[in-house]
Amino acid sequence: MNKYFKSLLILAIILLPFFSARAQNEGRFGIYAGVGYSTLMNADDYSYGDYLPTYKPTVGLSAGYFFTLFKALPLGFSFQAERAHTGQNYRGYYVDSTSYYAYTRLNYYRIGFAFHAGTNPRRQVALTFSSGINFGFLSGYQDRYELIRYNNDRYILDIKNDNVTIYDKVEKRGSLKAPYYNNFDMLSFTTLGLDFLLSSNTVFGFHGRLDYGFKPVETNNANAINLDTNPVQVIEFQPANLQYKYHGPYDTKPVRSTTTNLAIGMYLSLKYRLYNKEKVKFYYKEKSF
Repeated sequence: MNKYFKSLLILAIILLPFFSARAQNEGRFGIYAGVGYSTLMNADDYSYGDYLPTYKPTVGLSAGYFFTLFKALPLGFSFQAERAHTGQNYRGYYVDSTSYYAYTRLNYYRIGFAFHAGTNPRRQVALTFSSGINFGFLSGYQDRYELIRYNNDRYILDIKNDNVTIYDKVEKRGSLKAPYYNNFDMLSFTTLGLDFLLSSNTVFGFHGRLDYGFKPVETNNANAINLDTNPVQVIEFQPANLQYKYHGPYDTKPVRSTTTNLAIGMYLSLKYRLYNKEKVKFYYKEKSF
């Protein structure tokens, strides 16, 4: 998949002078923001039914080049840089009538590129479609688990990056032996929406977006918690050995499904247009503002 997108990018760069000489073209750069229905998709956890709706924001910058090949086929490509938040909320019950609430928060810096198609971008309203790939770099994470006992006493395990806080009548602090989540993520994304010309140089966009992760977010490392006590107390912490994240294994050697990022969201964008207003050889003459 990675080689495929690299090949398309190289091809687009090689053909750029050809397009520029034969097509109406313009550059667009701007900002976008949205909220997505986010999930850490794991087949085992999902089948257990403990997932709660989870919504997370994303903000970013984009810059692109758009052209109409042979004055008839609107195409383009763009580059993005964004700050993305993903995660999952959980709520479940155990056979002894105790229950738990938990959540995972993953924060990424992402860079990516996309190829675009659609209707004439110079009309007052244009339909836009894009598809591309994002590379994410984990900037921080939190994993919090709260067990609710019969008398409403709480056991809390709170992991923030490599720092750990455990509360069970008294609070203890420590650190993870190994990272819980991978530092790198890769996703494909697809958007479909509308662009509106607010002025001769301003475009407002509204679109839906699907992000589909390819890389596992969990490390599946052998792990442990080292408490800051004297002497150091080590607590076994082996999430990779659990078929279900917040329930014990049901086999002697459980195999946990791969966990990936997945999100569906709605986004708004505002872009500034750079183009040659003197070029009038175009199959549609835009509206004068």
